This record gives sequence, structure tokens and C-alpha cells, in this order.
Amino acid sequence: MRTKRSAIPTLSRFAVGSLLLVGPLGCEIVAGIESRTLAPSVGPAGACAEGAGVGFPDSATLFCSDGSGAVSCDDPSLAPGQDGRVLGVLPSYEEAPFGGAEGAGVRDEILDLVWESGAAPAPVSWGEARARCEKLGGGTRLPSRVELVSLVDYGRDGPAINPSKIYVPTSSTDLYWTATTAMDGVWAVGFVDGAMTSLDRTLTARVRCVEGPLRVTCLEEGADGETSIDRRTGLVWQRVSTPEVSTWQGALAFCASLSIGGASGFRLPSIKELASLGHGEEAEPMSAATSFPDGEGRFWSSTPVAAAPTDAWLLDGLTGRIDHQPATLNARVRCVR
Repeated sequence: MRTKRSAIPTLSRFAVGSLLLVGPLGCEIVAGIESRTLAPSVGPAGACAEGAGVGFPDSATLFCSDGSGAVSCDDPSLAPGQDGRVLGVLPSYEEAPFGGAEGAGVRDEILDLVWESGAAPAPVSWGEARARCEKLGGGTRLPSRVELVSLVDYGRDGPAINPSKIYVPTSSTDLYWTATTAMDGVWAVGFVDGAMTSLDRTLTARVRCVEGPLRVTCLEEGADGETSIDRRTGLVWQRVSTPEVSTWQGALAFCASLSIGGASGFRLPSIKELASLGHGEEAEPMSAATSFPDGEGRFWSSTPVAAAPTDAWLLDGLTGRIDHQPATLNARVRCVR
């Protein structure tokens, strides 16, 4: 069976504490709210405490691969631990006011953000994009890279976004600006497949504005320093990654066998879960850059590429860039539960 047929009920998504769903026929189902057996009893105050266990929007991925071609996600022997077999917190967008205009936006209750439902009519420079968002009023702004990636559906291709609530222009291959600067420009996300690139800020890209609180990653130590718990998502991360690099299939197998602090149930994270850590987000408090001693390197995700089943998505731990490579090549591994 496929495990991503429907979103997790709202009340279940926002419950604090243990939430483990048992699926029939051995299906791997997680709710994005991790059992807190490894977490300290007292967490940080403020936004982290308020957002504990909310989660991060998952992709409704129903695509699995054996590294050389597409396989059925229904068969646990063919696709163990892959994104297509793991049910996370699926977004549900509801119409909402935006920039003072009724019905001009959609609310993502998971991240407590309201998005502009339609993108700018034409590509603009980065400076023009920021000015456009500010002029809309109501605290609207250009989204961070992590926030914009939350809209990507890595189970789709061309465009990699659910068009039911968020307007997708005909030129779906256009890049979209973020507020996150890079060493050689500004990061932009492409919704043709979800990859990202760094653009010179004088070039042009589309813009979709957002309003709501700036997202923070709330990482704290667990299991005597062996894990990092993100109180915002409820995910428990392997703090020190594997010293060896591995193929994609090897990474999936390693995480399935991992035990830390007496706890098992680890798996390879999806590409959106990796992105939620905020690698390369200098403006994000308590980001992965200060919480993991070995953040540099390219890390595998459990998400195969919908348009290229021989490839899988990975994240550059230094810059936060998302791209993909053949599953037969090597990358580092950081597991999650």
C-alpha cells in the first residue's frame, strides 16, 4: 500500500508528545512529531516552546526507486525508508486575506504563514522583489529559502508544486527569489523540479511574497550529545554523521539499522526534512550551522528524483544548496527519527 494518501488530521498534527502511527502491512508511517524519549524535559522559551512539535510540510511523494529505475512504493522490500513510503505532515492550504486583500492568499497552518496565492506577473530583480513585497503591506516580505522550499512538492515535476491552491504561471520553469543571500549572490528556487541556484541580484526571477513570523529552528541536545532534537518539527537527528560516504542505497540501509541511546527507528530524512534544519541560513537563530559539528559535505536524502529515477536529492551542508546526483555516487549520511 501507499502511505501518503491523505494528510494527517489537524488535531493529530498539533498534539504535543508522542505520536506514533502504526500502518497495516508494515507500512512506514510517521507523523513528524517524534516520541520525546531522547529529549530534555525543559526546552527553550519563546518561539521554540510555542512551536514545539508542529512539523514541516511534507511532499505527497508517491514515487520510489531502486537506484536504476522506478519501483513500487507498495513493496517494502524494494523501497525501505524512502520518501515515498514515509507519511509526514502534509500541508493543507486554505484561502486567507493577504496584504489587506481578501482571498489573495493561502494559509499554511503548519508553519503559520500566509502565502501570496499568485506570483508576480513578470520576473524582477532582487531589489524590486523585496520592494514589491514590502509595498503590499500587512508585514509581507520576501520568504527565506527554507520557507520557499516548504512549498515544493518533490513528488511532482514541471512544476514541482501543487497547483490546486497556489497559482502557477505558464512559465513554470522560472526561478523564484528568496531573502537568503549566498556567497556569490542570492538563492533562488526553481519550481520545475525543486532545485536551487545562486543568482546575481541584478538578474531577474519571479517573486511570491509571504507574511507571518520568521521561522526559527529550535535545536537542543539529546542522548548525551549524540542527537539533536528540533522542537519545532519534533524530529530527532543523528548529531554526528557517519564518517564514511555511501551510495544512496547504502545510506538507506545504514539508517534503518542505526540505534542511538538505546533508540532505533532511524531512517534517511526526506529532502524537505534536511532543508528544515536551515543549513546556510545565517539569519536563522539556532540553525544547523551551530548545532552539528560536521555540517559540511553533501548529505543524501530519502527522496528520489521524480523525473530521473537513477538520481536522488541531496543537500550541501555548508551552503544549503539542494540538487541531485546519481544514486551510485557517494555522499554523507545523517539519519533522523
